[in-house]
Amino acid sequence: MLQGSLSETTRTCGRPGCRCQQGQRHGPHTYLTFKTAEGRSSAVYVPAAGVREAQAGVAAWKRFWRLAGELAVLNREAARARWRAQGRPARRRDAPTGR
Repeated sequence: MLQGSLSETTRTCGRPGCRCQQGQRHGPHTYLTFKTAEGRSSAVYVPAAGVREAQAGVAAWKRFWRLAGELAVLNREAARARWRAQGRPARRRDAPTGR
């Protein structure tokens, strides 16, 4: 599983006379973008030989995230049903009312 998303970019190199200076940019280059533990955006270059692996990893993460969300809904509904079945505690009639 790979948390993040894939993106492709093209670039110019800055060398005078290079084809990229006439509009034929270099690329596309694939990157895995993600948030770090500190919440900052980051990216990792994915070589052409690793693109399929990265695609499979991102797809697995998306499936995991969807299933985790579905499980959370089921757990919340089950907990709510248990709590409702427990009901409120009965009030003692002989307890002082504080008046």
